[in-house]
Amino acid sequence: MVEIRSARFDDIAACATLADELIGPRRARPFTEAALDRRQLLVASDNGSLVGCLAYTTDWFNCTFVSLVVVKPDQRRKGIARELYRAVEAESTSPRLFSSTEETDAASIRMHSALGFTASGYVDNLPQGCRELLFYKRLDGGRHV
Repeated sequence: MVEIRSARFDDIAACATLADELIGPRRARPFTEAALDRRQLLVASDNGSLVGCLAYTTDWFNCTFVSLVVVKPDQRRKGIARELYRAVEAESTSPRLFSSTEETDAASIRMHSALGFTASGYVDNLPQGCRELLFYKRLDGGRHV
């Protein structure tokens, strides 16, 4: 069974390895370390092995924004990302949760829709060359202030 919990210092190497797939090796470790320092890094572990992570921030226009979510390729489509999103929803101090994905990532777009997100806009002219789609979800539960 997969356990979702706050990341610890000894999770950084595994989180950075996962993040490397999406943001590259130069940014992965500093990015995950910064999220851990802010206490805004969640991990999914299965029998002690880290299989996914989610980083977020709570200062994006006074909203919670998921800045990275990644699950090991052989563990995808098992509900791990869904559980990570549920955990960040419970942690959110804002009733608004935002997330994003590249317009070419059909699986992520489907996942956002399945999780109850709606399209909220997009960002052009990013370095990767793809349009980044923004998604929004109104939260009813959690610790909203």
